[in-house]
Amino acid sequence: MKYDLIIEKLSGHDTSGKIGKINKKAGDALNAGDTIFSIESGKGTIKYTSQYKGVLEKLSITEGDIVKKGQVVGTVEGELFKETDTVKSKPAYSFGLAKPVQKSYEVDVAIVGGGPGGYVAAIRAAQGGKKVIIIEENRLGGTCLNHGCIPTKALVSSMDALEKIRRSESFGIEVGEVKFSLEKIMNRKNEVVNTLVSGIEHLMNVHEIEYLNGKAEVKDSETLTVKNKSIDATIKFQNLIIATGSKTAILPIEGADSEDILTSQDLLEMTEVPSSLTIIGGGVIGMEFAFIYNALGTKVNVVEFFPQILNNMDGDVAEVIRTSAIEKGINIYESAKASAIKSALDGTKIVEINENNESKYLISEKVAMAVGRKANLASLDLTKLGVELNERRNGIMVDSHMRTSNQNVYAIGDITNKIQLAHIASHQGIVAADNINGIENEMCYDLIPSAIFTMPEVAHVGLNEKDADSQNIDYMTGKFPLMANGKAQAMGETEGFVKLIADKETRKIIGGTIVGVHATDMLSTISNIIVSGLTIDKAAHVIYAHPTTAESIHEALLNIDGRGIHFA
Repeated sequence: MKYDLIIEKLSGHDTSGKIGKINKKAGDALNAGDTIFSIESGKGTIKYTSQYKGVLEKLSITEGDIVKKGQVVGTVEGELFKETDTVKSKPAYSFGLAKPVQKSYEVDVAIVGGGPGGYVAAIRAAQGGKKVIIIEENRLGGTCLNHGCIPTKALVSSMDALEKIRRSESFGIEVGEVKFSLEKIMNRKNEVVNTLVSGIEHLMNVHEIEYLNGKAEVKDSETLTVKNKSIDATIKFQNLIIATGSKTAILPIEGADSEDILTSQDLLEMTEVPSSLTIIGGGVIGMEFAFIYNALGTKVNVVEFFPQILNNMDGDVAEVIRTSAIEKGINIYESAKASAIKSALDGTKIVEINENNESKYLISEKVAMAVGRKANLASLDLTKLGVELNERRNGIMVDSHMRTSNQNVYAIGDITNKIQLAHIASHQGIVAADNINGIENEMCYDLIPSAIFTMPEVAHVGLNEKDADSQNIDYMTGKFPLMANGKAQAMGETEGFVKLIADKETRKIIGGTIVGVHATDMLSTISNIIVSGLTIDKAAHVIYAHPTTAESIHEALLNIDGRGIHFA
């Protein structure tokens, strides 16, 4: 008989993995218990062993391929071995040795946490000739790659494609009924994530960085231990970098700790589209998910405590996003305090909010919490390490070199609670590793770009008008609407604007915000203008290609002095 070879199980709770060594090829004889190939995933490596006696007829995989649980990877011609047979078959999957192997490491740099801060720091330290080990409890890439930035953007890309198809008639293209598969959308998101995780694993190998999957424990101020199913390791380090990140914050209100309250991670793993969803928090995370689920057909409510969504942005920025959200059917409740979450008899959720000193109630199938993140301070025994917290006790205290109160211990990323952005963690990792390598480097937070993937996008760097007002800076602004840009009109993407801020005295550009199509990709142009210390006059002499949306930056520069060409 013929049997399909199916990936029925992976290490831990992983749903996909990478094919490692292949031990058998088509035409080879098989006995029960023979290893056909191995599968590497975030939780470890397992062996795929034969349950059959016969011939491997077909194998449709090669080393390095990404496979998913449930995937058929080949066929066998033969017989299924049973436990009652003369020779009992080995278990279909083997996780290695029964007892963990004792291992000892002595390294120059130990890094706990494999997110965008940790793995970047590992590479930078290794580039400096240091012997490095990185320890990650879950998967390399951290929250950003596995449960945050990357998967969210993968979903945003799917929604962008969906929205373009829905309005294709405006481009002269007629399509039938538009359908989508949430399963396929989520599978694509997972494939993007798995590809990037595999890329980081490859970089660890290229730079000869030892990678341990498991939870790090502090033995003393110079020693860590890590234990998993295969090893029981002791790591002696000269320098330690703590990069253990953050976890979802939960509001201290009635019902917020219920098991059915969704987090951002839950929203990335949904198997069914909810009919309605109330998101508590109208910041970056909340608004990104509001647009994603709205595009999927969910009726979305957003509850924001502050006077406006995206509260750190200027009012004109928030207004574009608010208007877009409302036009798409998203309900926005600003200056609204969520006070309780309750369950109705039919299982729907009731969110009690206080708006204008009046209690109101929102009813939805699901409720999600998007009120920020808090440093994962319980991840390591900081007392044993001699590491102190900051004054607010909400993050590890570090200096500009990313050193903690223990001069041999550094901390980077969300655990410091400076600015919780992946690119900040990465740059902090470079600064920490440079100092360990003997290269003087300091962290500066004056020019931090931010990217928000709403519909349309928002990107900002430097000072905005709120910042300039609070610092009593005498400033000028130049603004250009995308509706006056030729490329934006051709694309049918005319929402938004480019706004630049200049110091009136020095005429230097000190900040910029873009709202609209490709905003996040164009932002680096403004960053470079600011970091180069260019004045309005010098920056305006750069020639921008036509037709591009980037021409809007040039027009905004000209408009600071009221000399715009295409908009008066």
